[in-house]
Amino acid sequence: MVNTLVFVDLPTPDIEASTAFYKELFGWEINGRPQGVFHEILPGDGPTLGLWSEREQVPDPAPRAPQPRSGFQPRTYILVDGPPGEYLNRAVILGATALWEQSYWEEFDGHHASFLDPWGNQIVMWWRPAGR
Repeated sequence: MVNTLVFVDLPTPDIEASTAFYKELFGWEINGRPQGVFHEILPGDGPTLGLWSEREQVPDPAPRAPQPRSGFQPRTYILVDGPPGEYLNRAVILGATALWEQSYWEEFDGHHASFLDPWGNQIVMWWRPAGR
């Protein structure tokens, strides 16, 4: 299939701390490629997410100085295996900032909750109970 989204990378000034956060929260396998510079996240069906160091900026051939974030950020949706509110509570304990509590989105028949990770990336957890 042409023009398919392949991968999303989340920037971080502390790739090791980000790796620990996402391993603890979602139980993901995360591989350094290379360690401390770019980390490949394997959330299930193969690599679809990554973490990249704002200092090294691999694979950018012309890295720029990191800029402070402001305004809206892209939302990364994660399909979770239980109520998003439970994941949100764990994320907050790990240092995230809650953006909204679990709520039902009728248009898409599912539940969602959202947080900003400690490095400013917005994550939305999505869940549809079995049998729906």
